[in-house]
Amino acid sequence: MPASTSRLSRPTAPAAVAQKAEDQRPRRIHIAGDSTASQKYAPAAPETGWGMALPWYLAPGIEVVNHAMNGRSSRSFVAEGRLDAIRDVIRPGDVLLVQFGHNDQKPEPIGTEPWTTYRSHLLLYLDAARERGAEPVLLTPASRRRFGDDGNAVGTHGLYPDAMRALAATEECVWSTSPR
Repeated sequence: MPASTSRLSRPTAPAAVAQKAEDQRPRRIHIAGDSTASQKYAPAAPETGWGMALPWYLAPGIEVVNHAMNGRSSRSFVAEGRLDAIRDVIRPGDVLLVQFGHNDQKPEPIGTEPWTTYRSHLLLYLDAARERGAEPVLLTPASRRRFGDDGNAVGTHGLYPDAMRALAATEECVWSTSPR
């Protein structure tokens, strides 16, 4: 068989080309959370969410996609279709940071119970990230500005941080915690 014929008969590798392009794209960190992480605009200054500052601490080429919204709980974020929107754009190799708890303490219809509905809603985030080949990371709720007479932060989130840590352990999920 002539060399030119064998070259023509070799299969092309569009999947390999697509994978190379995928490997060269910037890694993205998605944030699902409440007001403590959300984008704030000039009228809210000096209020800022930690998600606004995160890019300053990352290496060049890592993009932050902040989906966090004021007033959302793990339940209302899902009910509004915001988790579905993340699922539509998250890609293999991306990271999904999940931080809820402040508004989960509110009553129905947005509130959850730490060991039942909070846990089941957090599992939806873990599943969505994993379905798309992304790495989910659970973040306990950011501490509120409440301090004891000794000047130390006072925990205000009840059992929600404990429920999240327990879920992270059973799901073998990466997690991070804020000071109590």
